[in-house]
Amino acid sequence: MLGHYVRWRHLRTKAAVLVLALSVLATTTACGKTDSTTKSAEAQVSAVSTAPVTREALSVPLVVSGKIAPTQEINVVPKSSGKVAYINGEVGQAVAAGTLLLQLENNDILAKLDSARASLAASQANLDRAKLQLDKNQIQINDAKRNLDRKKTLYDSGATPLTDLETAQTNYDSVQKDYDMNVASVASAQAAVEQNQAAIRQNEVDLENTRVITPISGVISAKNTDIGEFVSTSTAPFVVIDLHTVEVNGSVNEDDLKYIQKGMDVDVMVAAVSGQPFKGKVVRISPAADAKTKTYPIWIAIDNPDGQLKEGMFAEAHFQTQKRENTLVVPTDAVVERGGQKVVYVAEGGKAVERKVTVGITVEKKTEVLDGVKEGELVITSGLQTMRDGMPIRGDKGGNAEADKAANGDPAAQGNPSGRNKGGAGGGQGAQGNRSGQGDSNASGDGNAAGQGKQGSSDGQGAGKPQQQQ
Repeated sequence: MLGHYVRWRHLRTKAAVLVLALSVLATTTACGKTDSTTKSAEAQVSAVSTAPVTREALSVPLVVSGKIAPTQEINVVPKSSGKVAYINGEVGQAVAAGTLLLQLENNDILAKLDSARASLAASQANLDRAKLQLDKNQIQINDAKRNLDRKKTLYDSGATPLTDLETAQTNYDSVQKDYDMNVASVASAQAAVEQNQAAIRQNEVDLENTRVITPISGVISAKNTDIGEFVSTSTAPFVVIDLHTVEVNGSVNEDDLKYIQKGMDVDVMVAAVSGQPFKGKVVRISPAADAKTKTYPIWIAIDNPDGQLKEGMFAEAHFQTQKRENTLVVPTDAVVERGGQKVVYVAEGGKAVERKVTVGITVEKKTEVLDGVKEGELVITSGLQTMRDGMPIRGDKGGNAEADKAANGDPAAQGNPSGRNKGGAGGGQGAQGNRSGQGDSNASGDGNAAGQGKQGSSDGQGAGKPQQQQ
């Protein structure tokens, strides 16, 4: 009897060990399947980057380049030819309007002027003498006329003979002749005076023309002669430019011309001078395109009171065209094309939702969106080559925490695999209960794993019964 009992207990113990081994094997297999399923599910969820839809001011930059040029550039040309006697200017020198820059030799003109002045003095003296004599002749005529009239009266009354009347008439005629001659002398002397005066004026003009002066205030930009050299009226010994206001001459193509208007303000960058922009204004726009470049010339004026801007410096005028105020903006990377339609993918509840959009202007990495999205929504900016509507996503590729949270959707929906792992652990603990009888209290989790834990606890209790009966 004792031998049967020992054999029965031995078989019972071996059966319990077998059950324990099978339980552990089942638990291990279940855990492996659970981990594999979890990894497979996670692999199907795309990690993405997102960015919010914002409202911003947007404009398209238009850069027009050109060279700094003076508003006035004068070739200072002499009014007469001659040899240079004196120079009063060098390149870079600031000059005021009317400043003498060059003096030609003028000795011959000075001699002519002196001669003309001497001739004028002589002719003026002759005129004065002729006028004095004419005045005397006038007195003589007056006296001769009165005497002739008196003799006529006496002759008519028979108080004087005819010979006295004839003598008075002859005297009057002689004085009148002298007067007429002196009138001609005065006229001739007057003409001589005027002629000499004209000669003086011409010599003075010729003398002034030997002086080469600048007609404008500015800076000497070129000096093309030296003392002793011959200059003519077809050469420019000096060039003077006015840099108080300068201009940038650039060109605009026909597509951009509609955005440029006369009087428009624009920032102008001149890297050679400063990193700060200069304030410019569009002053002229050509109505005709350049025959070679097919572009339209424009001119931009810039105040230059300190003279910082020099002729020939490279400048860039930065226009802001197609201005938008408070418009919806998304990253340009977020916009893709699907079937000929522009779309974006919005992160909603852990999924990518495709939205058709109408886009406006694009500036650098920002694109205007006219419809299809709202301010604050999160658009996906990565993985768009394979992105499809409804695809699961999670936001763990950058961005802020709020964006990631919104992209991930409901965190609880992503937690099921972890619950199954806990169940598997509980099953293992239940299996260990074959020896301790604690499997039921330690088992946790859900599904089959929890059931295996309870079964292990039952087996533990069954194994203990024969020992208690003894």
